[in-house]
Amino acid sequence: MEQNKKMYGEIFKEREYRKLIFATVINRFGDSVDAITFTWLVYQITHSAAWSAIVFAINTLPNVVVQPFAGAIVEKMNKKYVIVATHILRAAIITLFALLYKAGMVNALIMAIFTLIITTVESFNLPATSAFTMQVVKKEHMTCGMSLNSMLSSAASLAGTGAAGVIIATTGVSTAMMIDVATFVVAAVLIGAMKTGLAAQKEVAEASIQKNASDDNKEQSKLEFFLDGFKYVASSRVICNYGLLAVALNFMLIPINALQAPIASEIFHMGGEILSIAGAFAAIGGIAGSALVPFLSQKFSPLKMIMLGTAALGAGMLGIACGGFFDGNSIACYVDVAASFFIMMVAASIIGGTINIQFMKNADPKYIARAAAVMGACGAECMPVGSILLSAVVAKVSTESILIFCVIFAVAILAVLALVKPQMEIEEGSLGIKGEKFSASLG
Repeated sequence: MEQNKKMYGEIFKEREYRKLIFATVINRFGDSVDAITFTWLVYQITHSAAWSAIVFAINTLPNVVVQPFAGAIVEKMNKKYVIVATHILRAAIITLFALLYKAGMVNALIMAIFTLIITTVESFNLPATSAFTMQVVKKEHMTCGMSLNSMLSSAASLAGTGAAGVIIATTGVSTAMMIDVATFVVAAVLIGAMKTGLAAQKEVAEASIQKNASDDNKEQSKLEFFLDGFKYVASSRVICNYGLLAVALNFMLIPINALQAPIASEIFHMGGEILSIAGAFAAIGGIAGSALVPFLSQKFSPLKMIMLGTAALGAGMLGIACGGFFDGNSIACYVDVAASFFIMMVAASIIGGTINIQFMKNADPKYIARAAAVMGACGAECMPVGSILLSAVVAKVSTESILIFCVIFAVAILAVLALVKPQMEIEEGSLGIKGEKFSASLG
């Protein structure tokens, strides 16, 4: 633990890393304010759990359809400029949405359209950010660097979630959205001021050009360049296993993400204040989980960390499903929601941290944006389909019953991991295209 503290200190001394951290923290603060605002706004406008699930499905669709293509496009672009441009573009889009809301022109369809546009822009931002992070954080600092990033981001989310209720109550929804706009602009300025990432990107680009020149004496077609991202991920048994795991766990978490307002209203029979509590303790859980990742990675294998996280996710979801037992007792409801979301976010941080660190430590910089986009799409691919199915099921099945099913699903995933023991350790060079045998199975 002492070694980790020393490593954190060394990383934070690096000027460019501090800029990256501050940009991420500021951005996450604004996003957390906007998340509470938008989640409750959807339910208040539509008064429909089905619409909540549909909007969530639309929100995840570009991550599946657009992101793999975006990764291939971003790979040949200046990553820093892509991040800055997408931050500014999202700020402009949210500003337009806030103006429409102020004019009373927002309905369910408008919200769905804006959600689709914003997430499409984000699909270009995510692979660029993954590649840019590798240019800023040294490989030997990756575990502690990413954990510190996650911890501070969760702390910013905690502050934003706590402030969201006050901001909405005192100044209104439009102000909350404009705070998110301001954070995008500030983050864009900070990223734009960075220098290390640009120099590193030039080195990677030059190395990529030299390799392509030696392998083929002709320019690689855009289609081949795009398909190489899939080949790169498919060539590793370990990455395939992580992809399948991400699909399974994200499928399980769809009701928690898509039905937050119905959970507050139908299970706990309370209003938006319980969502603020859920978000606050989820952020605390994110900080705790991120802080635990470097320590646990020294004690447990990646497989055992994934199993630990899966068990904790199931326990947290069971706590939410049992919330009806506390109906009428506000304090008990608050405690149940706080504990459940805290546990779930600790688990999510452990699982996500394990997957991200294993990937970032070993990925070839020439493929990182495309590979990150493919992995992101794999993790998100179940969400649109699952959310549309959920919107149909929720009309006939109670939210509580859906959550119970998710707990059973978590137990099934845990049983598969314990019995099959899939390979989760990434060996030297195992993410390379050459010399690897493709496997899409858990084994």
